[in-house]
Amino acid sequence: MESQIKSARLIVSGIELVGFHGYYDAERVRGNRFRIDLDVEGEFHRAFATDSLADSIDYGRLVSAVREINRIRKYFLIESFAEAIATGLIERFPKIRRVSIRVEKLNPPRLGKVGSVAVELVKERS
Repeated sequence: MESQIKSARLIVSGIELVGFHGYYDAERVRGNRFRIDLDVEGEFHRAFATDSLADSIDYGRLVSAVREINRIRKYFLIESFAEAIATGLIERFPKIRRVSIRVEKLNPPRLGKVGSVAVELVKERS
């Protein structure tokens, strides 16, 4: 019986960074800690057979892209920050067909003892 790979996912979890995103002025000045998880699906299943980075998606470049998007501008909402990451990854990496993003704001201000708040979204190439 012959089999073939129909889809492939690349998962990068726990990208930690400081961003100046938030609704309150203090957040936009002092910054917040964020944790970001990526789950990308796309046309890189050939890499399983070829063992070539050219046939895959370089996860180092994925992380660099997330960090760059974080630096480019400040967002009031983690929802818009997550959408900017999803759009940026789809635009930069033609092999990505679908991306799932989770953005967590760690220790959010003004909420008392709360570990994090998060948003998740899924975006597909049209």
